[in-house]
Amino acid sequence: MLNYIIWNVSPEIFSGFPVRWYGLFFGIGFFLSYMCAIKAFTREGFEQDKVDTSAFCIFIFLLIGLRLGHCCFYEPNVYLTPYLHPLITRPDGTTHIDWYGLSRIFRVWEGGLASHGGGIGLICAFLYLAHKFNRNFWWLASRVVLVLPITAFFVRMGNLMNSEIYGVATTLPWSFVFVRDAVVAANPDALSDALLQAGIVSQDAYASLHGFLVSCLSHWDQVSFMNLFGILEKYRFINEGQFNATVDAFVSSGLLTSNHPTQIYEALTYLLTGVILIAYYQLTVHKGEKVSSFMILGLAMLFIFVTRFLYEFIKNDQVDFEQGMFFNMGQLLSVPYIIAGIVFVCVSVIQKKRGTTV
Repeated sequence: MLNYIIWNVSPEIFSGFPVRWYGLFFGIGFFLSYMCAIKAFTREGFEQDKVDTSAFCIFIFLLIGLRLGHCCFYEPNVYLTPYLHPLITRPDGTTHIDWYGLSRIFRVWEGGLASHGGGIGLICAFLYLAHKFNRNFWWLASRVVLVLPITAFFVRMGNLMNSEIYGVATTLPWSFVFVRDAVVAANPDALSDALLQAGIVSQDAYASLHGFLVSCLSHWDQVSFMNLFGILEKYRFINEGQFNATVDAFVSSGLLTSNHPTQIYEALTYLLTGVILIAYYQLTVHKGEKVSSFMILGLAMLFIFVTRFLYEFIKNDQVDFEQGMFFNMGQLLSVPYIIAGIVFVCVSVIQKKRGTTV
């Protein structure tokens, strides 16, 4: 019977080569959204060259919003403080400009993107494009939002490949042990006992293993599971073929946990949202009725951000300051989008009754 899935996928597509699954999936998702957008926009008289320009602008604004959202909402002390205090003092008393600190906000490859910031970036993009092409803001925004869940689906699958943004511990059979992000308590007694009880090391090797762990871990409270396994393998206490057995031993002893794969939960939600939005659009067009921009926007925001709000209850905190908060940052930032979604759906219903659908 399946108890959990051991997730040990490298975030790099090729070992040692700085191209990651996350970046590839982001690109695939955006390209597929773009291809779907071409059909929706050109059907309603928006020329191909304008679609291309819009796609480029949206990508830039989206990326900026995603990055600034993380920097401002989740780690302002890390990314914004250098701009308030750009000078740092050397040990010899001299000062110099903190160029590394000032540049960190631009280091997207180091990670740190926030979807709520991406939403703000999209709004800015829609405002700019609506003005540039003299088109209705709501029409433009809704046709883009129609296809964006495709990108969102692939982004969350990229998070899965990175072993990040996952949930709290659970015993559900589809839970994941994210070994590449896992840490274990640097407790020689517990580690040695777990390996002994699982039959991975013999009683004769126990004392040697315990003494080795005491010498290695004396200055640590926690240690990366992957680093620990690598050290034990290097000194031949265990071998590569015992990887899964070691994970099982540590899970059984409580040193490791299996967690909710919330990346998959969110990815499937985005996929379902995309199917519903496209189905609504196609069905309305097929009936010869006018598509409601507010209904598309409202449904998208409600499906995405209500579920996001709920998923946050079973997700680990992303930053330290969220500990002890009843509603974390992700939930607080979801509230305005949820309220907007409710308003948009109500406006759409009212417009349909009045025959003034936009």
